[in-house]
Amino acid sequence: MFDKKYLRILGISMVFVTILSLLVGVAQAQDESVVVIGWEQEPDVMPPLSTSTFSQLLRDFFSRNVWDWDTDFNIYPIMVTEIPTVENGMVTTNEAGNTVVTYKLREGMKWSDGEAITTDDCLFGHKLYSDTSTGSIFRSDYPSVVESVEKIDDLTVVQTFNTPYPDYTSDTVYLQCRYPEHVLQPLIDANGGTVDGLPYFTRAEGMVGYGPYMLESWTPGDNITFVPNPNWDGQAPAIQRVITKFITETAQMQNAFETGEIDVTFNWPIDLVPTYSAVEGAEVWNVSSVYQDALWFNTDPEGTQNPAIKDPNVRKAIIHAIDRAALVESLVAPGLLPPDAFDAVKWRPEGLEVLGYDVDEANRLLDEAGWVDSNGDGSRDKDGVELILRFYTTTLQTRGNYQLAIQEYLTAVGIRTQLFQVPGPAVLFASVTNRGIMSTGDYDISIYASSNDPVTPNIDPDSFSCAGRPSAENPSGGNFSFICNERLDELISAIRSNVDPVSRLEQKHETVQILNDQYFWAGLYPRVTNYAAYADRFDTSTMKALGTLASNYFQKIEFWLPL
Repeated sequence: MFDKKYLRILGISMVFVTILSLLVGVAQAQDESVVVIGWEQEPDVMPPLSTSTFSQLLRDFFSRNVWDWDTDFNIYPIMVTEIPTVENGMVTTNEAGNTVVTYKLREGMKWSDGEAITTDDCLFGHKLYSDTSTGSIFRSDYPSVVESVEKIDDLTVVQTFNTPYPDYTSDTVYLQCRYPEHVLQPLIDANGGTVDGLPYFTRAEGMVGYGPYMLESWTPGDNITFVPNPNWDGQAPAIQRVITKFITETAQMQNAFETGEIDVTFNWPIDLVPTYSAVEGAEVWNVSSVYQDALWFNTDPEGTQNPAIKDPNVRKAIIHAIDRAALVESLVAPGLLPPDAFDAVKWRPEGLEVLGYDVDEANRLLDEAGWVDSNGDGSRDKDGVELILRFYTTTLQTRGNYQLAIQEYLTAVGIRTQLFQVPGPAVLFASVTNRGIMSTGDYDISIYASSNDPVTPNIDPDSFSCAGRPSAENPSGGNFSFICNERLDELISAIRSNVDPVSRLEQKHETVQILNDQYFWAGLYPRVTNYAAYADRFDTSTMKALGTLASNYFQKIEFWLPL
């Protein structure tokens, strides 16, 4: 039988141990390295159901693919042993003259749930991107150019194109090995054979990936949190918790950084560089972007938009009516110029016509098109229809400022506008199935950013071909301006398979001219991606290896170091 005194001492000791363990736990929690990143758009769904930039960027944390590009556009392998080339014998031409690419996966890779990654996952990715019955995935030109994918063994797979294809490394056609077949196939089978509506994508339930982190939680309206993936075989991340904090307003983002609520913020307007630079302990830098914010027109000849917008001369008049050079100077940054064309500078032909600010020409074009103020109410009309445009953009403050300024310019030439600012992924860019504004053509003009491709002259048919126009029959289409030009379609196809760089560039120049002549797009300002981070919390030199393509800004986050 124990002595009461001994029991009392034992009880006190146990209490002391308990308190000590709690204190150690608190200390460990306090010592845990955390980075909070300001995130300006909460994703509506996860990729591949969404092409929203801020959905795509999240994927860098928990899901890598076969290869990626660095800031100098140099390609480097991730899931494969090496980049396929003609020189290493992994890119060949078959008897039909078509491109054949061999992928060799690295040994020992595992999904975040511990299951082995094999070429079965690559075959599953091919099925997702080639079989349109699997749901509303934005497939770009993958299904139209990839003929087949064949498994050789657990680590070797061969992709065959249906044409000569010089851009086989493009992110629109390379093999998708980033989706776990063992997790997703049963879910798809139980969901009627489709990914649409799967909680795996709509709420990230049970998300499994191959990346330095894995998704821990998604708190709608607040944040998504990531923790290290114990099965990641790359550089082990030094930061133990990544929190992407949803802050949709520019001023709120700025305040959150100034008060230290967030550690990193990015993608804010260039005119805020002095403001962020003035924050004690902050370092500011930027990376060249492939994005350009622009004014986009709904050109659908069968659409329900204001009939004026269907006329290319009215669209041309609208562009002439806006002093885009003055706007970029006053609303973005001194010294910037509005982009001359959608495509990267290296792909533009010489002598490309650039529409400048010319109110007289705008009025002449509108008068000539029959849009005049016949009833004296201050706005133009034709055949009983008032020239009133539904003008949409996202909640980004700079775009809202542009809306207000453009509204004034258009009012001056007799065009009225109704302004709408809506959430990007959930409303503006949602699919036809989810009644997105752009995909259903339920707009007249809009402001948003889209990326061009400085790596290849290849053109994404999903964005600019007749077949890419979204509809109930094609809910995943990404041609939100509904551009349809037969010659452009021919060139898109020709460029895709042309292995001669000289004639290919000539074809590219013609596409740039065609797109400019459609007056479906007017560049507003080029984008650099601005970053600010607390240099007294993190070694910011480790945070600057950032991508320049549309969705790989955080491709090296595992190398970030806290101080």
